Amino acid sequence: MFWDFWIEEFDEKLLKKLGYDGVCIFGEAESEKIKILKGKKISVKDTNELKKIKNLKANFLMLTNTKERFQKIAIKRCLVDGVHSFVKYPLIKEMAEKNIAVVISFNDLLKSREPQKTIAKMRRTIRLAKKYKTSIVIVSGAKTKWELRGASELIAFGEILGLQRNEAKKALYEFQNKIAEREELKKKGKYVMPGIKII
Repeated sequence: MFWDFWIEEFDEKLLKKLGYDGVCIFGEAESEKIKILKGKKISVKDTNELKKIKNLKANFLMLTNTKERFQKIAIKRCLVDGVHSFVKYPLIKEMAEKNIAVVISFNDLLKSREPQKTIAKMRRTIRLAKKYKTSIVIVSGAKTKWELRGASELIAFGEILGLQRNEAKKALYEFQNKIAEREELKKKGKYVMPGIKII
């Protein structure tokens, strides 16, 4: 089961054709054929805004800040599920320990004015994530349905960035399935905290 874990416009037929069984949408959508999770982007301007994160209702919370001080607080307090930004050591190691994923978006490359620099930064992120066993999530980051990319294209994108084919495939389902499972447990009232569930 492949997921596109960051889309902003939903087109069920197109998504099925592109090879997805699930999506995380930063917007609204309904479907009986595709599993849908709701995502929320978080970009804070001061530390007080970080306190409000716990009250946000979403299945997947993603920090989009590039400022290290905000990343540090969000990661240390386990306030988010993913970080869409370059994360330095030792924070990227802590992300692995707290099961927070690094999010790599194809749309960043698509919209980049300096594609070579963007690819270099992404490769650096992938290299660090692999070294410290941090979860990697590759997404289209599509704001419109025209920006959607097929699962095979995102897998190839992952390979260009330094992942082996099996690692690139995992970046489209492994972490995402864990989030989906967690949300199912929450619905059933069986989720306590990471690693602990009611049997």
